[in-house]
Amino acid sequence: MLPLLDLARLIFETLFYGLFGWLVNPGLFFFPIMIAVVISMVLRQYVRQAKLEEHLFGATFSQPLRQVLISLGFGILGGLIASFIMTSLGIALSEEMGIIYVWPVVLVLMAINPRFMCFAYGGGVVGLVALLLRGLASYYPGLSNIGLFAGLMAVDLPSLMGLVGLLHLTESFLIFVSGHLNASPIVIESPRGEVVGGFMLQRFWPMPMAALMAKVISETDLIGESIGMPAWWPLLKPLLEPGPGMILMLYTFPIVAALGYSDIAVSTTPREKSRWSARNLLVYSLLLISLAIAAGYKGELQILPVLFAPLAHEYLIQAGNRREWRGQPLLGPATRGVRLLTVLPNSPAQEQGLDSGWIILTVNGIEVNTRQQLTHALNLLPGLAELDVISPQGQTRSIRLHQRQGKIGLVPVPDGTAQSPYLKLGGKGFLLRLWEKIKTRKSGV
Repeated sequence: MLPLLDLARLIFETLFYGLFGWLVNPGLFFFPIMIAVVISMVLRQYVRQAKLEEHLFGATFSQPLRQVLISLGFGILGGLIASFIMTSLGIALSEEMGIIYVWPVVLVLMAINPRFMCFAYGGGVVGLVALLLRGLASYYPGLSNIGLFAGLMAVDLPSLMGLVGLLHLTESFLIFVSGHLNASPIVIESPRGEVVGGFMLQRFWPMPMAALMAKVISETDLIGESIGMPAWWPLLKPLLEPGPGMILMLYTFPIVAALGYSDIAVSTTPREKSRWSARNLLVYSLLLISLAIAAGYKGELQILPVLFAPLAHEYLIQAGNRREWRGQPLLGPATRGVRLLTVLPNSPAQEQGLDSGWIILTVNGIEVNTRQQLTHALNLLPGLAELDVISPQGQTRSIRLHQRQGKIGLVPVPDGTAQSPYLKLGGKGFLLRLWEKIKTRKSGV
């Protein structure tokens, strides 16, 4: 039976020591510094989100500092869950895990397309290269003497894929509980070329955690207390083989991870989209962890988690996109009146309770059915607007709005009658943009 209380105490002690251990050992200052670095990266992402909102609507819906604090709170919770799963199952980090090879691959993939910045893709590429080199080494033994190739062939693929599954398992929880928060209204071009309204879901979580580490040490160097674990533990046994007089030690160590989630909700609400994504990611991560554990016991199965990690991840993304664009936009033009995509924060419209999905029928007695008609009716009597509106639940109301600094704060959904800034689907990384520039210069355009 797992000593759950002892593991929980060990995790909290490890994180506490990571945060304040530098007071007695200055060499441990790296952990608070890494937390600060990751938090600054998260803050930068939320600042970019606020700038995008300013570009699209002339106002920001996000408060970057507040969003960082919310994300940090959820990230700490996610870190505790990940730490507990890692120590309970026995998924240990070690030099043989190959993280040193995964990160450069992830950065190159990100330069091709930003959405490839994920360990599922980077780990899959490293795993395939490692298996290919192992196969070639049986015909060309000299490959084992080349440092880089030897290092790749020694990568502990079951543990690497287990870590990828664990991170996605934690991400599925964070998406489920907070993926829908602070969804930004957007105007976006659909794959069919239509400009529609929707929401961009973006969350980033700094995640301090107590990671399980594996290390071979001398029996005489073993100090401190140990926790008795069941005979089956760890489920994923590290590839490290202790020599004579040496032992394999598993211990916890404070590290900082960062997880991110980006999605679009057009035909579903932000909450529905994030819950759907979280459920599918949960199934994906559990299957990947199961395949990794099986590969740890039967080496010939290592190809399964290596292929499953990137291919199944890509399938989830493509399936989510098809599902989203197959349905009718949730905030499409109304058959009668003008539907609102959103209202500006701290505006007269927000103060009167208007929000996404409300429909404006008349302005000062004038019927409006397009964005242009709405703008014209508002301009006929600057300063005051009496609106007849319908709530998303079908309730009719009459409200009075007083313009503040020439603004009421209404943001209608796109209906094709007025041009406004919008986003285009598809992100290109640095390498693709550079290649397009080279092709353009060669063609003389």
